[in-house]
Amino acid sequence: MGIRVLHVVEAVGIGNGVENGIANLIARMDPGRFEHVLCGVFRMGTQVERYPADRVKLVSLEQKQRRLAIQIGPLVQLIRKQKPDIVHSRNWGALESVIAGRWVGSCPVIHSEHGVEMDPSAEPRRRSWFRRLAFEMADHVFSVSYQLRDMLVERTGISRRKIGVIHNGVDTERFRPDSLARRRLRAELGVGEKEFCIGCVGRLNKIKDYPTILRAAEKLSESCDSWRLWIVGSGSERAALEEFAAARPALCGKMQLLGSSDRIPELLNALDAYVLPSLCEGISNSLLEAMATALPVIVSETGGNPEVVVDGESGLLFAVGDSQRLADHLLMLQRREETRGELGRNALTRVKEQFSLQAMVRQYEEMYEQLAVKKARHADLAEEICRPGGGTSGTTMSRRGTVS
Repeated sequence: MGIRVLHVVEAVGIGNGVENGIANLIARMDPGRFEHVLCGVFRMGTQVERYPADRVKLVSLEQKQRRLAIQIGPLVQLIRKQKPDIVHSRNWGALESVIAGRWVGSCPVIHSEHGVEMDPSAEPRRRSWFRRLAFEMADHVFSVSYQLRDMLVERTGISRRKIGVIHNGVDTERFRPDSLARRRLRAELGVGEKEFCIGCVGRLNKIKDYPTILRAAEKLSESCDSWRLWIVGSGSERAALEEFAAARPALCGKMQLLGSSDRIPELLNALDAYVLPSLCEGISNSLLEAMATALPVIVSETGGNPEVVVDGESGLLFAVGDSQRLADHLLMLQRREETRGELGRNALTRVKEQFSLQAMVRQYEEMYEQLAVKKARHADLAEEICRPGGGTSGTTMSRRGTVS
C-alpha cells in the first residue's frame, strides 16, 4: 500500500488555481507509491472532471451548510476515518486541519500557502496570530513563491527558516502553442486574424484587479481600433465589471466576460497577449499556462510575478494599478508583432527550464516520502516503548532517542 495523503482545501470542484495544481500533482505522482484523498471543507462544486477517479477519493464536509464557526471537530473525525499517512492543508480555508491533525496525532501535518485571498493590509490581526500558531504546530510549511514566504514571515513573525518554497509547475503537454486551435477558435468567436486579442484568466474577485485592465483597454482604444479583450472566469465581481464596462463606450462590443471554461488551452492560443493585473499573487498557474502557450505576458509587479517574468526578456512588468503603463505595453505589442513573437518564445523557454511540472512533482514526492519515513520511525519507537518492559517502569530515553 502506498503513502496515503489527505489533501484538505476550502472547496473541491470550483476550478481555481489551487485545484488545478492539485489535479496536476495527483495525475502525475507514482500511483504505486502514493494514494490520495481530497477533501473540501465547505462544499463540493461541479468541476471535478480533472480528478482521475482511479487516483483520488473526493470528500466534502459541507460545512457551508452546517455554518459552524470552528471546523476542527469535523476535521478530526475526517482524519480518524481516512487514516492518512500525511495531512496536507492548503491556504486559510483549510488551516484548521493543522490543529485537527495535531489533535489526532497519528501522522505528520503539512500546510502550504498558494496565494493571497485578500489585501494583506486588510487582514484581521487574529488571522496572523492563528497562522503563526498553526505554522509552529505543522511538521512542514511552504509557500509557492519567495515573496509570499517573506510576506508570511512579516505578518506572523515566524522564522524564515520555518517556511520552504516549492514553485508551481505547468503542464507543457496540455498548454502548448497550437496554430490550428488559434484559427479555429478565433473563427468561432468572430475575431479577425489581424485583430489584437488580449486575455485574462482567473476568478472574478477584487484581488485580481480587473478594473485596471479595463482602464488600460479604454486608453488603448484611443490609438487602436482593432482589438478585443476576453476575461475568462467566474466570481463575485462579475456584475461590478459589467457595470464598469457599460459606463465606458470605448469598451462596448470590445470586452467580453466569457465565464468559466474547460477550453482554456484553446482560448490562450487564440490570444495575442496575456495580462495578469493582480493586486497580490503567489505563483499564478494561469500565468505559467499562458507562457507555456508562447504568449507575451504583461503582469503586475507583485507577489511571485517577478520571480516568473524577467522584465523585457520573458514578459513585461507594470506597477500595481498603473493602467497607463499597461496601456503603453499593450499598444507597443499591438504594433510590434516581432516583439510579441520574441517575448513569447522566451516565455516558453523559461517555463520549461524553471517551472516544469516534473520538477514540482519530484519535490512533492520527496517531501511526502521524507515525512512518511518520519512517521514510520515514530511508530516503531512508540511500539518499542509500549512493549512489556519497554517503557513503563524504569525505562528511559537516551539522548539519541533510543530506548535504554
